Amino acid sequence: MKKWTKIYPARLAGQLNPNSEEAEKHAKLYYEAIRKMTTDCINISKNTNMSESDIKDIKNYIFVDKHDLINGHKRFDESYDIAQSWQRLIDGKNIKEQDIILLNHELTEMRLIKSGMTQDEAHIIATKKHNYAKATDMER
Repeated sequence: MKKWTKIYPARLAGQLNPNSEEAEKHAKLYYEAIRKMTTDCINISKNTNMSESDIKDIKNYIFVDKHDLINGHKRFDESYDIAQSWQRLIDGKNIKEQDIILLNHELTEMRLIKSGMTQDEAHIIATKKHNYAKATDMER
C-alpha cells in the first residue's frame, strides 16, 4: 500500500481549511484508508508509549464501530482535524498536544460507555477532562 502522504502530498499538515468541502472530502478518503491500515496502531503505540491494545480500541471506536448517536446508529462523521491528528500520530513527527488529547478523550469516552453511560453522556464527561475541540481551536 502506498504511503498516504505520497498519494495526497498537498493534504499534509493542516494545509486545508478544516471547514471546506475539500477538507471534508479528504477526511472521508482518509478514514477509508485508515480502516484498511495494518501498521498504524503499532506505529502510534511506539510514538506515544500507549499500549497497542488501547490504540486498536481507539481506532475501532473512532473509525470502524457504529454508535447510537442522536441521528441514528452509525459511524462517527469524518473529521479533517482527527484525520490530521491520526496522520501525525502514525508518522511520529510533529505530534501536537491536541493529538494526545484526542487519544485520551476517546479512551476516556470508551471506558465510560463500557461502565454504562450513553455515548452522549460519556462524550460530555470526556470533553471536560480532555477537550480535543478546544485544543484544536487553540492551534489555529
